[in-house]
Amino acid sequence: MARMRISLKILLVVLLVAVVPVAVSGITSVVLARNAVTVAASDKLEAEARHLAEVGETTIIGGLEDLRQAANLGLHALSNDEIAGALWVIYRGDATRAAVALIDGETGEAVVDPVFQAEASDEPGLAGHEPFPASAVDAFAQHVPLADALATGKAVSVPYADAARGAPLIALAVRVPGKRDAAGKERPWVVAVEVSLRGLNQRFEEAADERFSAALVDLEGRAVCHTTRATALARAPVTSEGALRLADPRAPSSAAIDGGKDARTLIAYARASRLAAPDGKTWGVVVERDRADALADVQALSRRTLFWVATALMLALIAGTVLARGIARPVERLTAIVRRFAGGGQKGDLEARAPDLGSDEIGELAGAFNKMADDIDGYTSQLRSFNEELQKKVDDRTRELKEAQGQLIQSQKMAAVGELGAGVAHEINNPLAGVLGSAQLALLRADKSDTRVRTHLQDIEREALRIKDIVDSLLKLSQDQAGQAAGTIDLNQVVDGAVALLARPIIAQRISVKKELASGLPKVRGKVSELQQAVMQLLTNAKDAMPDGGTLTVRTEAVDGRLVKIVVDDTGQGIPEPMKERIFEPFFTTRASKGNKGMGLAIVHRIVEEHGGRISVESAPGKGASFRLTFPATRETLHLV
Repeated sequence: MARMRISLKILLVVLLVAVVPVAVSGITSVVLARNAVTVAASDKLEAEARHLAEVGETTIIGGLEDLRQAANLGLHALSNDEIAGALWVIYRGDATRAAVALIDGETGEAVVDPVFQAEASDEPGLAGHEPFPASAVDAFAQHVPLADALATGKAVSVPYADAARGAPLIALAVRVPGKRDAAGKERPWVVAVEVSLRGLNQRFEEAADERFSAALVDLEGRAVCHTTRATALARAPVTSEGALRLADPRAPSSAAIDGGKDARTLIAYARASRLAAPDGKTWGVVVERDRADALADVQALSRRTLFWVATALMLALIAGTVLARGIARPVERLTAIVRRFAGGGQKGDLEARAPDLGSDEIGELAGAFNKMADDIDGYTSQLRSFNEELQKKVDDRTRELKEAQGQLIQSQKMAAVGELGAGVAHEINNPLAGVLGSAQLALLRADKSDTRVRTHLQDIEREALRIKDIVDSLLKLSQDQAGQAAGTIDLNQVVDGAVALLARPIIAQRISVKKELASGLPKVRGKVSELQQAVMQLLTNAKDAMPDGGTLTVRTEAVDGRLVKIVVDDTGQGIPEPMKERIFEPFFTTRASKGNKGMGLAIVHRIVEEHGGRISVESAPGKGASFRLTFPATRETLHLV
């Protein structure tokens, strides 16, 4: 890890003290200002939404109530000409009314012709009314809420728009008594007016002057009035979060929606509660403002804060550099001397001394270093020679102890397993023989067609045989073979016999076998069957290590005429380094899934030791393994430890 120079540390401290307070204060001010402005802007939007919702609600509901009062003219008692005159009275009553019609509730037909003016007029009572072309009569008739008016007495239509006239529109209807028919039954009539919302939409367009947009949204979530008139004329759907709140009966009557600091817009909404549907949906107003525009002043504050932080940083950098140089240079000179002194054991380095660095604390430190260097110089050569001699003795003794410890541990392991095997094997064999015999007898008597029972019996037989193999391996590991006759053995014949016995399975696995047997090989003393068993076990291990084929090499050689060596090399998978120390332990195996019990190499180790020999292995993952068995030649009293 790189070390930080003292000059840099001093500079960083100065920067920390000078810049951090300014930066923290500025950032805190910006954050507080942003939060305050956001809250204020949201509150303003919510207030504007409530105001516009009230205006829209008053315009529509107020127009409906005015129509209801104006329609109480006793139309059923008038003649058709008088009815037409009464409709003109209703028309003149409100400049927002573009057309007035009286409709028979049973037939849906107009009782008299609707009244409207096709062109603008300056006549008193008609001035201010919008022209109503004859072609607009059908659209007006289609949008009259006749059924709702007959059912509830008054109704508001679904908003619509006339692009040619450039105004959003709405139809209002109230039920009035009609004339009686021949049977004396009163016929229901409906007075309907088309109301222009041009003036209301202008109120929404004025929102652009205050740099926000507003929309009056109906029950279908579409724009009735909008800051952008084209949006209102297109009856475009409003998809913001505010419109979704209007459709939720559980939402508050008005609120500012917190979209988080990543939201691009500030949104507020307000319900027009008197325009609510039975399912809880209401008309309402959604107001939006660009967040960046609302926070423009805060952004300016952020830029000013950044400027002053940068200014403080530059001033602190200049002051810190001057201060750091005045303190750091003497320290750097002393550090260089110390590094020369500690850099090696040469005479020139050990004689390095610090110059006079003044009378302050750094000067005192330099003097103390010089005194320490003088003391160290006197002991260095004496200590070095002593260490070299001691290290040599320690290394020699450590190597001897490691070799002896390894042999002792392995012998203790083998003795422990041998004692365990001798005690356990006899206890297991008797009940195991009964289980195996019973399973085999039951298998002979079982009906061959009863596959389920036979399968279970075969499993019992197979696992019992596997236990028997393990017990036999334990017995082989523990039995004392001293009773068998030992003789002079030619290891070449032992190798030939072992290879011949395993030739078929080795060749079947596409493994090439090479024998390199030395001629005139000295004899060893031992038991042929045991040594052949050891070599066969090594050949079997090599075969298992090469499932996809390879080369198996077995060779013999004499070492100085006193030792004889058998080497088994394979080109298999190799042995990982952490496992090499455990491969001769009983029950240790890396191929347990293939039925291996981990006893093979433990038995090989016992056989080699009983013959006064040594076994070693060299291997690396992916580079195969090489097992070496070394035995003393006959007539040789040397015993390898």
